[in-house]
Amino acid sequence: MPRFGLPASDYAHHLSRRARGLPLWFSLAVHGTRAYSEAMEKALALARDTATHIRNTPHLELIREPELSAVLFRRICWTAEDYAAWSARLLADQTAFVAPTGREGETVARFALLHPETTLNVVEEIIGTMA
Repeated sequence: MPRFGLPASDYAHHLSRRARGLPLWFSLAVHGTRAYSEAMEKALALARDTATHIRNTPHLELIREPELSAVLFRRICWTAEDYAAWSARLLADQTAFVAPTGREGETVARFALLHPETTLNVVEEIIGTMA
């Protein structure tokens, strides 16, 4: 037994780190891979549907086709201050959390569609607040 009561292996650097994979592993063990696959497919479909809705909204412009569940778009004629005020209003009204982001020096909007229960109706309601 070492002098301080713990074996030398207990002092290794990896024991000071959080087990980051454990929450994912546990969730997969409880819900299964099918639930994750279905949730991911739903998010990808919602991103595609959101992009279509943005393309069909006259005052919005889709910046790029969605990859995974992120949808990047702009409100025509808006400034960085407009995006900040819009985002703050959505948060204050407890409608959504949509933080402005930057792309090539321009402030734009970005949806990160992650929650599997988010619907296109919710997205349309958020987009409606940009009118």
